[in-house]
Amino acid sequence: MLRGTQTEKNLWLAFAGESQAQNKYAYFAEMAKREGREDVAKVFMENSKQEQEHARLIFQFLNEKNNTETNLKISAQSENYEANTMYEEYERVALQEGLEDIAKFFREIAKIEAEHERKFLALLKNFSSK
Repeated sequence: MLRGTQTEKNLWLAFAGESQAQNKYAYFAEMAKREGREDVAKVFMENSKQEQEHARLIFQFLNEKNNTETNLKISAQSENYEANTMYEEYERVALQEGLEDIAKFFREIAKIEAEHERKFLALLKNFSSK
């Protein structure tokens, strides 16, 4: 059983690392493209896609028994947390530190996360009624 093991923790850490690398490399590819370095952009994008696949494979271990209804519930809960707890706290801290532009950014992201939650809940409602 995976749940509660150090291996589960390691999988979550690996998933986070691979996911971050995927996004970071995609961003770096965009930068390289803007700078006219298509050769560099290509390598960054290739690596980004590989990191995405690594994350997908890792996540299969973590999510192997879930179905679509469960995935919708988990996703709605995650978006709710991000919208109503995480980004509100990040905004508060940024304001305390005098970083108004970043606080505003967090506030805007929270609104988007709340919209994501609404979409998942609507799908879940429709999903459950079928």
